[in-house]
Amino acid sequence: MWNNRPIIIRIKRHENVHPFIQALHAQHVPLKHVVFREQEVSFETTMHYLPKIRRVRRRYRLKMDVYYADELHVFRAQLWTLLGLALMILIPLLCAQIIWRVDIEAASPELEERLGKTFQDTFQLETPMSKKALPSDAVIRQKLLEEHRDLSWVHIEKQGGRVILRPQESPKQTKQTNEKLASHLVATKSGVITHFNIQNGERKISVNDTAYEGDVLVSGVIESGEDQVFVGAKGEVYADYWLECSFKIPTKLTMETLQQKQWRVLVKGIHKEKEKVDYVQKKDLPIWLDPYVSIVEEQNTKKIQVELDESKKDSLLIPLLHEKVLRSLPAKTVIKKENLLQVKWGNGTVEGKVLFLVNENIASPIQGLQGE
Repeated sequence: MWNNRPIIIRIKRHENVHPFIQALHAQHVPLKHVVFREQEVSFETTMHYLPKIRRVRRRYRLKMDVYYADELHVFRAQLWTLLGLALMILIPLLCAQIIWRVDIEAASPELEERLGKTFQDTFQLETPMSKKALPSDAVIRQKLLEEHRDLSWVHIEKQGGRVILRPQESPKQTKQTNEKLASHLVATKSGVITHFNIQNGERKISVNDTAYEGDVLVSGVIESGEDQVFVGAKGEVYADYWLECSFKIPTKLTMETLQQKQWRVLVKGIHKEKEKVDYVQKKDLPIWLDPYVSIVEEQNTKKIQVELDESKKDSLLIPLLHEKVLRSLPAKTVIKKENLLQVKWGNGTVEGKVLFLVNENIASPIQGLQGE
């Protein structure tokens, strides 16, 4: 307890010292390490007996100094010390199980705002929250990539109670425009129609109908009485269809991960021009200093070895297959669902079949004469 803290009492030498000590023995006050010196007498006891010692001291009119015996101890085996040490360990452990912030670091404020709105609308999460309530990295990445087709990847970094989403935009591709409108939009494959994005033409099929390969989805010719008016067909028609794929990949993979960003100072004449670093941004310096010094934020990558096994089937294998198939499909294509049909492990490889539910633009323009 707190009143068992050891203390050292020093008394100036006096003729009443011996009667004083005998009186303490008579009142059953434990005294340890009693030392008689030329100028003083010292002994050790506990805080519990200090009031009783002071009453006896006043009776014998002695001068007394009190010191804590454990002043130089790093750790005191007391109840409050143990409770404080326990709280010092438990509080960080408890706080580490909570997500306090979810931040998005993107190349532009507009992308950060759009991604933040999608994240909130999709997962409906409020911080602070338990780490168990946070979906897995694969689920978060898949949902964000489905909603933002202009992204190639979303890096997810966890630092204590903070989650950082770093979206990586796909390279900009220039589209060649063709002013000549198609006569019709026909289906390139069979599927169930989900939605239209039509700028010109007349729909020949409805949402939730099944379209078969070669069917006319949008006509560029509108009938007006006995006449036919060519308006052209332009747009997109999206449909769901099942895609079965076989795969065979090694169980040992080499993957590249982005490392933490860091600022770097480059001085001309010290750092060689041939050094290549993936610079994210560069600080604007005064004109007189810019030719000699550059301050840049660099982004390095690190190669890591990953070994696939059955425990990583949902967390790693399916996302890899998802991304691989998605890259082989046209832009704006979305994979809604995937089911593993067969999986076989052995000889350092994993092979099998996977079934994807794909939503894709199946409309293909057919050029022809007006009025056809």
